[in-house]
Parts: sequence; structure tokens; C-alpha cells
Amino acid sequence: MEYNTGRYADRRPRKRLLCAVGAVFCGVLTVLILAAVLLGGGGAHPAAVSGAAVMDQFDMVIGNAVSDALNGVLTLEKTYWLTDDVLTAPKPNPACAGESQDPKELSWLLDAAKEKFGEEDLLFSTETEIVPGSTIQYYLDDTILSIAWKHPAGRSVYSMAEVRIAHPSQFRRFLSEGRFGSGVLHTTSEMARSVNAVTAASGDYYSYRPNGITVYNGDVCRVHGNDLDICFVDENGDMIFSRRKSLNDQEAVEKFVEENKIRFSLAFGPVLVENGELCEFPFYPIGETGKNYSRAALCQQGKLHYIMVEANMEPGYHESPNMALFAKNLQELGIQNAYALDGGQTGTLYTNGQVYNHVDYGAERGISDIIYFATAIPDGQ
Repeated sequence: MEYNTGRYADRRPRKRLLCAVGAVFCGVLTVLILAAVLLGGGGAHPAAVSGAAVMDQFDMVIGNAVSDALNGVLTLEKTYWLTDDVLTAPKPNPACAGESQDPKELSWLLDAAKEKFGEEDLLFSTETEIVPGSTIQYYLDDTILSIAWKHPAGRSVYSMAEVRIAHPSQFRRFLSEGRFGSGVLHTTSEMARSVNAVTAASGDYYSYRPNGITVYNGDVCRVHGNDLDICFVDENGDMIFSRRKSLNDQEAVEKFVEENKIRFSLAFGPVLVENGELCEFPFYPIGETGKNYSRAALCQQGKLHYIMVEANMEPGYHESPNMALFAKNLQELGIQNAYALDGGQTGTLYTNGQVYNHVDYGAERGISDIIYFATAIPDGQ
């Protein structure tokens, strides 16, 4: 590599570095003042904020400030992340969103995604078959790619949203009112908008049934029975499957959560596909697996690479799949790991500010929780 050895070659980087350090210092000072206000009492804050939560926010804000300040000064890529205790993510940038009715028009998007997120193949391609007349929705910034399309699968439509993210913290779960057990129901789109989701889907509707294991922001909120497959998501953003009967009590769950650094869990199931192999589920206590209903699944293809799927009837497609057919179709599409979520009228896919799939009966159902993916770029950047 050649370096400029002119008169001002060594002054500009130093000046920029000093400016960067100054910016970081101001950021540190601001966060410390904020922490003092939050922890210092005075009755101004409606809810108590723990010292650990403040330090998490401190780390996030300072890390993001450093990334911005040192951009172009040092040969480091920007790294942004979010903290779980901050319920509202940064707002998506409308300029990063778009749509198309022809997969072949999106080769530029796939090339840009490879530059940002690596060479791992996407399920979506310029040759992807889509439902005639349907629209592909996409969003791309430096921290997230989302592509949603409708795939014809027999007599059903599979609405799919493929997502790649830069940091595990962008894969998130939100419980209604931001806490476990609120008892308040909202639609998927209401909750998605409230947290600034780029792409979201209905979750396991945990408040509808008492059984299962619920972990939220690292806390074990409920352990009731062991008759469901559980999908845990760890601090690396990886989906970890725990098969039914394997975790038997509160102590075992808490140990598992601690050892595996679990951020949140989903309790519906069953596991449909694991490591590319079709799973068997001769009997499962929920989901009416043998009947034809609209289906939903959360899938992981690789590191920080996910797909959310909703299978519904639409005009011209007059049949919903049973669980076995749903699993078989996902595996044949190339899905590597898939976990069933609550379907029927609950199953909703939201992207770019709107509901994307054809929800049963034409109306969203109020539910207790969603999963979603967010941009990590701070507002205004």
C-alpha cells in the first residue's frame, strides 16, 4: 500500500482523530449524565431502571458513537448494536425500502447484500418463482437486508421474508406492553410499528395457553410443563431447539438459559426441519398438526440469516397445509432449520410498514407477542 507523504499527509488524520476522540468524550459525558438522572431518583422516571440496564445502554451508545467517530479515521468497519431493555429500535429509513414485481430486476440488491453480509447464498434469487401479480418487498441498509416474496406451493401461498443482519441484537422479541403477563392484546402490525420493526411476524401467542417455557430478555418468566418443543435464541442469534420432555423443571431451565446465554424463547412447535433434515412428529399436543390450517414458521439458514414463513389461502390458492406437508415443503425449498409458530388467524407477516400475507378472514387477531428484525443504525444517521 502506498502512503501520501506530502506536507499535510500526517496532519489531517491526526486532526480527524482528535475530533473523533472529542466526539466520543462528549458522548461518554452525555450518557453519564443520563445515567445519573435515571439512577439518581427524583421521581421523574415512571419505572425503575437497573444499573445493569443503564450500563448496557452506555455500552451501546458509546460503541455506536465510537463507530461513527472513527469512521474513515481507522480502517475499522462500523459496528452498531441494540440493547434488549430499549424497547423501541431505530426507525427504518424509507429511502432504503423498495418493491418490484420481477425477481430479475433485483440482481443489484443481491450483489449489494453479498458485499455487506458475505457470500452465503440467499434462498431468494433472480430465478425465484413468485405468485403472478404479487409484489416483492425489500429493505437494505448497512445493518439489515429483508426481502419478502410470495411463493406458490401447491394450492397454498407461502409468504416468505428472508433477513440477514449485522448483529444478533437486531433479532428481537417483543411482548405486548413490553413485559411478560400484561394481559393486553395488540395486532402484529400495531406492535411492529410501535418498536420500529423492519420485518416482523406473530410469535407463539404465549398468553393464550399456559404451557411452555417463556424466556424474555434473559429472564425465565414461565416454566409450565415439558410437552412442547422449545426454540431458544442465544446471544449469537442462533436458534437452539430443545425437544419436549428434555427440560423438566425451573432449575433445569434456569441452568440451560445461563449456560447457553439465552436471550429469549418461543414455545409452540414442533421442530419441522433440523440441519436440513425433515423431522417426525407423530403426535403433538397443540397446533392440530393433522388438519389443514394456515401455518407459520421461523427458520434459520446460517449465521445471522433467517426466514419467516406464513402459509395461507389466497384467491386462486384454496387450501392450507397440514403440518407434515408444511414441513415437507419448507425442506424441499432448502430451509435448514424450521420451527412452527402459531398459525391460523394469528399468523401474520409484516414488512416495510404493512401486513404482507393474506391473514385468515381478512383481519389481524389481537395477540400477545411478536418476533421482529430491526435496523441498528441510530436515528438520523
